[in-house]
This record gives sequence, structure tokens and C-alpha cells, in this order.
Amino acid sequence: MNASRSLNHLSNKLRYIELSYYPFMYLPSSFQPNQLVELRLKCSSIKQLWEGKKNLPKLRILDLSYSENLIKIPDFGEFPNLERLNLKGCIQLVQLDPSIGLLKKIVYLNLRYCRSLVSIPNNIFGLRSLIVLKMHGCSGCWFKEFNNTRHLDISESASHSQSMSSICKWTPKPYHSLLPTPTTNTVMFPSLLSIYCLREVDISCCGLSQLPEAIGCLRWLEMLNLGGNNFVTLPSLRELSKLVHLNLEDCKRLESLPELPFPSTIEQDLRKNRYWKRAGLFIFNCPKISDTERCSRMTFSWMTQFIQMNNERPAFFNIGIVSPGSEIPSLFNNQSVDSSIPVSPVMRDKGNNIVGFLCCAVFSLAHCYPTTTRSSARLELYALNNIVFLPVNLDGNLITVASNHIWLIYFPWKSSYDDLYAPFHVKTKCVGGLDVEVKKCGYRWVYKQDLQELNSKMMHKHKFLEFEDEVQPQLHSFEI
Repeated sequence: MNASRSLNHLSNKLRYIELSYYPFMYLPSSFQPNQLVELRLKCSSIKQLWEGKKNLPKLRILDLSYSENLIKIPDFGEFPNLERLNLKGCIQLVQLDPSIGLLKKIVYLNLRYCRSLVSIPNNIFGLRSLIVLKMHGCSGCWFKEFNNTRHLDISESASHSQSMSSICKWTPKPYHSLLPTPTTNTVMFPSLLSIYCLREVDISCCGLSQLPEAIGCLRWLEMLNLGGNNFVTLPSLRELSKLVHLNLEDCKRLESLPELPFPSTIEQDLRKNRYWKRAGLFIFNCPKISDTERCSRMTFSWMTQFIQMNNERPAFFNIGIVSPGSEIPSLFNNQSVDSSIPVSPVMRDKGNNIVGFLCCAVFSLAHCYPTTTRSSARLELYALNNIVFLPVNLDGNLITVASNHIWLIYFPWKSSYDDLYAPFHVKTKCVGGLDVEVKKCGYRWVYKQDLQELNSKMMHKHKFLEFEDEVQPQLHSFEI
């Protein structure tokens, strides 16, 4: 439906409405949306949906994304069965109505780029059905201080009887003053831990300086984006056994990686994990990380566990990693000091021992000259008829220190790869003053025996660093 002219009437029988770029400040006052199930007003000019109260008992989806004039949300008690709320890009929205705590069925809440939000009601943490929470760029948004001790149920049993006390406090400060000083900030993190069903959390660019140790209570978490914050250290993520995607890009004060889930505890059937298609670990533009060797060992351990799981229960999705580094790991038996390398022919034997193709590229970033205009770049990797884009943001306004990074990608074997030997290469596209250079690249065919040997060694160790120190001289095929 194209609302290009004045809209005075909508049928009360409508169940689905999509009015992108809706040009008016309100919906018609005569509209009684009792039957409405979905309301989508993307990029609209609406200031608020209507004046007064309406009854929407059947509404399941409300999408007001990029409605830049939106200043007020109705009482959420008017649509108690809402399941998905998208307010992304509503840049003039200052607060959410406290009645949001009535949404007992909500599973998806998107507040990305709601930069004017100054408060969110505490009862948002009572939304136990919430699975996806996106708050990227809400650096001005502060949760009201907790006056009472909160308890959160984390047991997976039906009774959810096991509980622990929340230790999280959110202290309101301007974005640029969020320095990690232990005398002023205890834990700069809202009490999300009470929402134990969360699968995806995006709190990137929110001005956070600390996370609580109890982050491990989010046992169902599959995707975690912490990028663009002020962390110096992070607590252990070892207990997040379902985590398949971790983003730490642009954490410029981060000095070391947190502990990652053990290889033996990662969710076994990755096909059941909705984020398996985006599996990866992204440690980019973190200039304070000094022990790049340890970082490389940890990230490679992260990748090998997923390669192993994919081999046992094929999901046929690529796995990616970006981390600090300037050298191609020695496990890559085909290397080039260039941005391209021919892929050598290899025949599949009767045992079908080839399980995948592992490739990597080392690239450098620097500003080649001062510029006041926006500078950016894009990296494209071509391998086995696949085109993959570097999954981090090459924004010259964020990249202030020259650095080297390594990009690893694993492609599970497909029958269409037979007799396919086009060169593997990486292309760069730069805009403005950002200089990106691909210095080296390499690849390796991965065989079943590689994974079997690697897995047998890993099963006898509880810490990857101990494992790597002991078996590296023996495990020449997977030596880093």
C-alpha cells in the first residue's frame, strides 16, 4: 500500500498493514485495529501511532524502524500479545513506556541506533520470553538504578528453582567519561542476566567498561556482540556452551581475550543453532592486545572445534575469524607473499577423506594521508566459486592505529567443488584515505585424519594453551 495522499480511513477488518514511508504523523483516528496482527510502518513520518487508547489484542508484530520523527510509543497494555518490536533508527525516541513490562510474549526487541533514549524501565528485565535484544549505539541510554536486590532464575528445569543474586548496576555517565576506573564504576552493565532465555545480545557501542562475571549465566546465548566498548578485560565466557558468534571489533582498550568455551562443551548439533550460518570470532581493531601469539592460538582453537563439529554433523556453512596477526600459520602448506595463489589440483579418493578447504589472508590497515572525508574499505575473498566479504567494519574514522590482521575462512566440502581449481585471491576496494594492503595468503585442504588426530589430542586436555604447548611438536599437520 502506497500512502502518497492524505489517509482518512482504514478498514477495521485489516489484519496486515505495511505502509513504508507513511507520510503522516498519525494513523486515522477512526481506525479501530481490533483484528490487526502485523503493523509495519518503516521509514514513516509518524510521531505517534494515535491519540488516546486503542485495543489491539491480536497484534503480534510492530515495526516502526527508521521512523525518525517518532517521539512516543503507546501504552504496551494495548497490545499485550506482542511478540516482535522493532524501533531501530527511531532517533527522536527518548523513553519507553514502563508498560513494556506487560509484554510477556515478546521474543524480539530492536533498539539499535535509538541514540536519544535516556531511560529504559527496569521491568524490561522481567521479559523472560525475550530471545533477541539489540541495543547497538544506545550510548545515551541508562537503566534506572536498582533499589532492591534482584534474583534471577537460571535453571533449565520447568520450575526454574535455582537462583542467584544479581550484582549488576548501571551507572549513568556521559559517553566520553566512561573510563574503566575501579573507584567509580563497579559493573557498567544492565541486569540482562535475569533474561535467561536470551539467544542474541548486541550491546555494541554502548559505552560499557565492564561486564559481570555472571555473564556465564546466559547459558542459551548463541550470539554476543560487544564491539565498540571500553573494556580493558572481560570475564570468562567458558560457560557459554552454545556461543557460536563473538564480536569484539573496535574494543580499543581491550588488553586480552576472555576464556572461550571448551572445545568439548560447544553445542554438539550446530544445525539446531540459528546462528551457525554466522559462526565466527571477530577481534579487529583492538590495538591494546599485546600477546598476539596467544590470541592466535585461542582463535585457531575456536575454529578447529567448529570444523570438527561441522564434519560430524554437516551444516555446510562457512566459518570465519578475524584476529590480530602478521604471519600465515604454518599449517597452511600453500602460501604466497601476494594477494593471490593458484589452487593445486587434488583428487578425492574413494574414502572421501577431504572434508573442507581452509584459507587465510594477512592484511594491513593504515591511513595513507590525513583526510576530513569519510574513508572506508572493503575486502573480498574469492575461493572455490565463493565470494565472501570481510565481516568487520573498515571505517577510517574508527581505525587510528596502523595494524596487521589475519582473516581465516573454512569452507566445508561440497560435491560441486570437484575439479574446481580457480585461483584463490583477495581483492581490496578503498575509499578516501584508508590504505588496505593484502600482504600474504595461503590455503590448505583439510582431511579427516587431520581432524581425528587433532580431536583426540584436544579431548585429553582441558585448556587449549596447555594442549598446544604439549602437542605442537608432534602434531605437525596442524602446527600453528
